[in-house]
Amino acid sequence: MKNRTSALKLLAFSFLCLFYGHSAAQDTGEWQLKRQSDGLTVYVRDAANSDVKEIKIETTLDASLHAVVAVLKDVPVYEDWIYKCQEAYRLKPAEDKASLYYCKVDFPWPMSDRDFIAQSRLRQDPESRTVFIDVKGKPEQKEEVEDVVRIRSLDIHYELTPVSARKTKMSYRLHSDPGGAIPTWLVNMVVDNGPVNTVKGMREMLKSEKYQNAQFAFLK
Repeated sequence: MKNRTSALKLLAFSFLCLFYGHSAAQDTGEWQLKRQSDGLTVYVRDAANSDVKEIKIETTLDASLHAVVAVLKDVPVYEDWIYKCQEAYRLKPAEDKASLYYCKVDFPWPMSDRDFIAQSRLRQDPESRTVFIDVKGKPEQKEEVEDVVRIRSLDIHYELTPVSARKTKMSYRLHSDPGGAIPTWLVNMVVDNGPVNTVKGMREMLKSEKYQNAQFAFLK
């Protein structure tokens, strides 16, 4: 009986070690280079509390800091450059340094389309002039749409550093879980596809005179 009790205790201890070991493995990992092409450097890493990888893209854009911010603030035209975005609109009137908006994303059949609600906030370092834009998912800010899966986990971070009057260095980080029944291994296999195409779409939008000549009083 004593041996049986000891064996049960050992089994319970082993289970706890496995559980806490798994939890520790969920800490944010080191960035790993995934690829470099077309002026983009793409990294991935393990994300905290999620099996879906986090992605980071670094590039230098041929546009002023004001132009890049102008594109990111122009929610109604997200459909024209964000990868697979079908619909985008503000849920509250635009503000200089904040925005609450809705976006619907086209997913290939037979998967259901996805949508998300996001709150973005902008701040700028007065010395370096670097702009930081944090985007967080706010899934409860709008009723769910029938036959569309709501993305509940969304975290985007832009770091925009002016290099010259017509060049801006951008670091773009994204972590999102599409939800539904999509296997994690499949999500991670193509985790950089959408973000890479989104950055390429942004580069095309920045060629527009509408954005090239943008100026904001709230930016230095």
